[in-house]
Amino acid sequence: MRTDVLPFRPAAWPAAVLLLGFAGFANAATAEENWSRFRGPNGAGYAPGVQFPAAWTDDDYAWKIALPGKGHSSPVAWNETLFITAGEETTGELIVTSLRAQSGEELWTRRFPSKPHSMHPSNSYASSTPAVDQRAVYVAWASPDSLQIAAISHDNQELWRRDLGPIDSSHGFGVSPIIVDDLVILANDNSGPSFVAALDAATGQERWRRQRASGTPSFATPAMLAAPDGSRQLIVCSTAEGVAALSPADGAPRWQLAKVFPVRCVGSPLVAGGLVVAASGEGGNGKSFVAVRPPSAQGEAPSVAYELRKSLPQVPTPVAKDELLFVWSDRGVATCCRLLTGEVLWSERVGGNYFASPVIAGDKLYCVAADGEVVALAAADRYEVLGRTPLGEASQATPAVHRGRMYIRTERSLACLPEE
Repeated sequence: MRTDVLPFRPAAWPAAVLLLGFAGFANAATAEENWSRFRGPNGAGYAPGVQFPAAWTDDDYAWKIALPGKGHSSPVAWNETLFITAGEETTGELIVTSLRAQSGEELWTRRFPSKPHSMHPSNSYASSTPAVDQRAVYVAWASPDSLQIAAISHDNQELWRRDLGPIDSSHGFGVSPIIVDDLVILANDNSGPSFVAALDAATGQERWRRQRASGTPSFATPAMLAAPDGSRQLIVCSTAEGVAALSPADGAPRWQLAKVFPVRCVGSPLVAGGLVVAASGEGGNGKSFVAVRPPSAQGEAPSVAYELRKSLPQVPTPVAKDELLFVWSDRGVATCCRLLTGEVLWSERVGGNYFASPVIAGDKLYCVAADGEVVALAAADRYEVLGRTPLGEASQATPAVHRGRMYIRTERSLACLPEE
């Protein structure tokens, strides 16, 4: 038996689950879709059908602009408009900026007051990535006594703002909202009262709130699962609750696999191949990494399909392409394994330290190191370094890929890289 993966036997799966698994490989951004949340459609981080250079210089950018503050959030896009946040370091206020995607021209900027407060030295006042739909952009921010979420129309009208209560997290805030149908959903797993809340996207009224066990603060942004029984399920992860599925309509629990995370959940769950892949870690090292097989029918229990044991991530969320899963550790080790079985095909030290998550664009795998170096690997079952690009500034943000352009955020700037 291998020491780096605990395997399972896919032959034991019901046929319907296997079919769903292979259908799940298509969980990626098409040319028509908007990169509307953290890591794009359903948080998958995968944009097929585009090709960007493996390495580039500033001369290759279509545009590059300075941002009005510091931040680690990713840009999001709707049609030809970008939205990005930054934080004011002395006041803690959140700055939301709308830009023309093609030119980087500023359309508007809006500021939300907050309070300066202590946080992890690697965090910022703008670590939460917005979510956007045809109606508005939705942003979340927090100080210890107030977790807030607001909706701003595309033409800069504040539609609503809600205070969801205090948050107890010594490391600060960083969870991103997502949009499901007509709901804006935000997870709040911290040391104090914890919950997942769903707000009406049009009015901001709270439609449901599911109380959660308190414990080690977690920063995982939820994802959606097309379950084997035909339902859609909201996947949320925390140390205290493990991997859990809720009904997005009312927050009712569907299933739960508890006690799979010994420490903090910072990276987000990835839904691919009919599996839910998630990790936990602390101190820049991953401590657990599980692929969870959802129950095949209502009333059945979920199970662990496999666990990876070496070079695990704490912060970076993995990404999948076809039948391959790519895992990028905080300490700069990239691993490729078979998505359905966990069989490790290669694991190599790329170098650097990472907070950003890898994304796949076309046939290349990109990840941005904390010192601002972008590493491009072949998104393949063989290890190949294709290029390295220094951005000249520190970065913790995951790139966004939208309509033939890659948007790369450093702590204080945003650049647009066009297709080759």
